[in-house]
Amino acid sequence: MRADIFKSRGVFSLVFLIILVIDIIVKNTLDVSFYRFISKISLPVLLISFYIINQKEAFEIKKYFMITALSFFLIGDIFFILYEVELYYILGIIFFSLGKVFYVFKFSNQKEFKLGKLLPVVFFCFTLMFIMLYLINDNLNNYFFPTLVYLFTVTMFVIFAFLRRGLVNNRSFYLVLIGVFLSLFADSIAALSSFYSNAAIPYQESTVMLFYGVSQLFIVLGVLKETACNKRKKVIIN
Repeated sequence: MRADIFKSRGVFSLVFLIILVIDIIVKNTLDVSFYRFISKISLPVLLISFYIINQKEAFEIKKYFMITALSFFLIGDIFFILYEVELYYILGIIFFSLGKVFYVFKFSNQKEFKLGKLLPVVFFCFTLMFIMLYLINDNLNNYFFPTLVYLFTVTMFVIFAFLRRGLVNNRSFYLVLIGVFLSLFADSIAALSSFYSNAAIPYQESTVMLFYGVSQLFIVLGVLKETACNKRKKVIIN
């Protein structure tokens, strides 16, 4: 049964989503508790295990980039459980930033790209970053610098996800891209609900948790599809 869960993408996705829903329920009913740590930590642990079992990276360093990224998100999740303590909240932001940096390393490649095709994405990212800073700046206080760094890493995260276009198969590209935008949506809601006094987002915590969890699932599934595509290409060439 354990092997079936980790070998079948469909079964794994269903199990992951069920545990994600359980984590949201635990958060809304028990808040900070021993059970919350179990439900929250089990999600990145599942993703790391699923990736390690199914990955077939052409370059070993890319595998470690991916595992490191997911590990930083795991650590960040632990700190965000205790987000009411300012230090833990800042540490959560730092580890999430590091996770996105290692995603950038994973997405990076040595191919040249045309800046003109990237300009709309860059414009969108920096416009969104400035809008977010404008809305939340007055309430950031001690969180200003960590938030600024995080927004910059989010921008790089989106840009490098777009740079995969044409270098990987379409399914991998779009799965990762969907994951990236779901993550961007979750980050935006989290920032507004935390630092923008006029934000009125229904079920904001549950929404952030849902979109963040699904985003990580899509990114991992997309990365694994990229690996499978590279493998098939090698067989055809040979």
